[in-house]
Amino acid sequence: MLLSDTYADVNCCYLTEGVAIRQRDDIPPFQAAERHVEISAVDRYPHGLEYLLSVTKSMSMTDDTHISALDDLSDMDKLEECMLRRCHQMVNVFVKPYMRRALRNASVSHLKSLTHYFYRPLGGGVEFDALKHLRLEHCPRLVGVMPRGSALPNLVTLDILFCDNLKAVFYDNGPYSSRYWYELPCLRRMRLQELPQLQHLRDDHNAAILTAPAWEELHVRGCWSLRRLPRLRQRSSDKKAVEVSGERAWWANLRWDRDGSILHHGGYEPVLPPASASFRDRVVIKSYLR
Repeated sequence: MLLSDTYADVNCCYLTEGVAIRQRDDIPPFQAAERHVEISAVDRYPHGLEYLLSVTKSMSMTDDTHISALDDLSDMDKLEECMLRRCHQMVNVFVKPYMRRALRNASVSHLKSLTHYFYRPLGGGVEFDALKHLRLEHCPRLVGVMPRGSALPNLVTLDILFCDNLKAVFYDNGPYSSRYWYELPCLRRMRLQELPQLQHLRDDHNAAILTAPAWEELHVRGCWSLRRLPRLRQRSSDKKAVEVSGERAWWANLRWDRDGSILHHGGYEPVLPPASASFRDRVVIKSYLR
């Protein structure tokens, strides 16, 4: 289902601290596949739907009032495109470790009860082998996205916006998730906006080292509890530092390690608004409409 272009100019660009932040066009829109299912405003499901969903390649679900996890309906191991909106009974998107093999593009918005994108309470992570683009927004109870040991070998963009309760993207789920390093080998851009309780990308007391050789951009707005950026494994000498766009006051308050064996402060290059535009430290964006 493609969204209307009526407010295309508003959706693609907004202004904060005097600097225009334009949404990148490297996130593909939701694409309905040949085997596509749309579910809207239902409180029960017909017999036989499980088989239909097992071969579905794209799904759009809106205003569901029944399920607590998407994979309660079916394994859906062929699913490539997924859009979830206003499914307020959903607590986790996925709970089964094998339902993620083909998923490439996922968008989740306005799920009032969502606590985790993928929930695995007994330790260990999960592999989302094909996932390239993940976007979560307006999920006020979200506390974690993926378990700490999860693998996202093809993730290119990660956007998390307006999730008031999120403290860590990769959450601690037991003793088997204690590996000190993690990898996002294809990550190019990350956007974190209005996450007031976010403290870490990975909940591990700042010990972990991130390997992200393709990472180019980090956009941060309204994440005042985020005081440390991840330490980066040594990158090639010809690779530029990650460009960081954020409030000047936020950047000034970041804490850095002094260990010369890994890149920390030197791995990031600030791209900040001019001082004259930064007269307020904490600006909450409530609307993009002009």
